[in-house]
Amino acid sequence: MKKSLIKSIACSSILASALLLPSVTRAEEAAHPEKPFLWEVSGNGVSKPSYLFGTIHLGDERVTTLHPAVEKAFSEAEVVVTEVPMDMATQLGVAPKMMRMDGKTLDESIGEELAARVNEELALINPALNSKPFQSLSTWVVVTLIPMLPDQMAGKVALDKVLWDRATEENKKTAALETMDDQLAVFTAMKEEEQVLYLRETLKTLKEGREEGRDMMEELKVAYVSGDLEKLIALMDEGFADVEDEEVQVISAAFKKRLLTDRDVSMAATIDGMLAGNPNGVHFFAAGAAHFASEISIISHMEKAGYTVTRVED
Repeated sequence: MKKSLIKSIACSSILASALLLPSVTRAEEAAHPEKPFLWEVSGNGVSKPSYLFGTIHLGDERVTTLHPAVEKAFSEAEVVVTEVPMDMATQLGVAPKMMRMDGKTLDESIGEELAARVNEELALINPALNSKPFQSLSTWVVVTLIPMLPDQMAGKVALDKVLWDRATEENKKTAALETMDDQLAVFTAMKEEEQVLYLRETLKTLKEGREEGRDMMEELKVAYVSGDLEKLIALMDEGFADVEDEEVQVISAAFKKRLLTDRDVSMAATIDGMLAGNPNGVHFFAAGAAHFASEISIISHMEKAGYTVTRVED
């Protein structure tokens, strides 16, 4: 559960990676992914194909250098749609919503022992880091931020932001599948004690990974670049079968439902509405790869709505 939740967030929720990040130019020399997580959408009244693109909310030249098929689809698109708006005004507006509202500091909420673990983890990322800048942040923000912090500190910008910035530069229309408030609700629905448990399990998982000589974020990038959908699914689902703690099972199941299942339904409905409202336009819909990686996903909902969805691999 612990490993898979960390990886699922990187593949399905843009919040931590979208917060106040600079723009980035496209890499010119990095190798592109072997196969893209790209699907063509046709039928159901649309006159031109549109595209679904599975992203990863991490920054790396191997990821942000688009596969030629994705490059072609992006170039054709008149409208680029990401999970949430990625403009600066939205990013600035979301920052206050990530602040604590309980009158406590982070350390007061999580306790001395866990606070020490947070500082230990931060120091391993960079010896100069400590939790002082995070004291006013909600616990769930710290949970989602820590695994992605190394990339952020290295100035690596998430693929979704790169796509949004490029669309803006190329004067394409931009839109979003949901609002920041919609995505925030996935996390704010968690009780504080659940967030604390989530933090404890995340830190434990990161520590266990190091002891095993594993880098979970790197594993996720490698799986993404491979273009192997089954490999990506297996990596995200890793650990669920071994969960023994009943409390953790309940919390993780509810979280996964909010993070993926419920949002897949709403995102598919939004895509359907956009296509119906502009059937002659070419749309490029970019969302975390996890939203296309299960039997009940955006793809299955689109097919039920009458669309033909075909994966583009070459």
